[in-house]
Amino acid sequence: MSSQKEIVIIGAGATGCSIAYHMAKLGVPSRIIEMDSVAAKASGRAWAVISAPARILLFFEGSAVPKGTVKPALGLFQEGLDRFPQLALELKEEGGIDIEHGQLPAINIISQESEAEALKKRLSELASQGYEGKWLTEDEVKARIPGINPEICGGVLFPGQQVEPYKYVLCLFQAAEKMGVEFKQGEVVGFRAKGAKVTSVKLASEEVEADIFVIAMGPWSGLGTSWLGKEIPMVVRREQCLKVEVARRLPAYRLLGNQAAIIPKVNGSVILGQTGAHHVVHEEVTDFDDSPTEKAKNEILSAAVGLLPELEEAKLVERRAGLEAWQPDGGIPMLGRVPDYDNVYIATWLATWGIQLSPAAGRVMAELIVRGHTESAIKDLSPARFVK
Repeated sequence: MSSQKEIVIIGAGATGCSIAYHMAKLGVPSRIIEMDSVAAKASGRAWAVISAPARILLFFEGSAVPKGTVKPALGLFQEGLDRFPQLALELKEEGGIDIEHGQLPAINIISQESEAEALKKRLSELASQGYEGKWLTEDEVKARIPGINPEICGGVLFPGQQVEPYKYVLCLFQAAEKMGVEFKQGEVVGFRAKGAKVTSVKLASEEVEADIFVIAMGPWSGLGTSWLGKEIPMVVRREQCLKVEVARRLPAYRLLGNQAAIIPKVNGSVILGQTGAHHVVHEEVTDFDDSPTEKAKNEILSAAVGLLPELEEAKLVERRAGLEAWQPDGGIPMLGRVPDYDNVYIATWLATWGIQLSPAAGRVMAELIVRGHTESAIKDLSPARFVK
């Protein structure tokens, strides 16, 4: 593809900025159009943890989403886990920001013996397939996490990492900007098309012409395709969490109980959230309301203190909420070209893993747009399967 092509990316979250960054690395700059600012929505408010595929298979598939629905994207999950250590170093040099990357193993706390036996068996099965996870006895968990609720029978340990989400996305953008990427603030309200090609994107007060358009609008991606007469199934969920300060630095483990999620950050602060798909902190919304709620705050604090009682003395610093775009029937992203349009691409459905999946999603989309193909197996992620 000629480097003279004009490319517009709609959305300046983790996905849009990663696409711009990876295209710029291939020598093709673009223009990002964003109604707010870089990482102003969910991307800047995320837990920003990077999970091992084994943990997703063991504790997510079969509960939050049907079994087998994450499998087509496991390579992208693994890519995030593999790439972030080096990517953090590259971004610090290229974008000038320390994104506060750090190792953060995850421990899923188990409180029932009946559950423990089933998990040990499943862990053995996953190990035979090359997935990494380790059973911890009750004493091993308590040795790692002094002060944890004593009513546990063990845990499952997985590799994991973390970054600071706002700094990560901003650094992606600043690195891309140094390679020629431009930013334009404005609210997109539609497209202008001629046959199978979109010729411009409509803003409230002007139109921006380009050769290629990328929809990276997160939960608003369905609105983007509707301007093209296309419908994508979409579930929008509001995820909420709290940032707190603690008297002593917590051990560097991400703790996941039956309801609580406790995430110590590199800078010493702690993010508190909840696990499970049916709590108020992970509720489906239809009005794009991303305001934090009092009910969620109370549920999060109660669950966290129940798992780690010393958090009762934590100081609440910030309440966060953001909207996530989910595929209704599974846990895989949508990446590729919009059907019936030669020059429109879409990246959405990154769900609760937007930060983790962003390096792979950015690379894949950049390769598709710049080279016309990617070596990654993404057939099952194609918009052609889902967009009507």
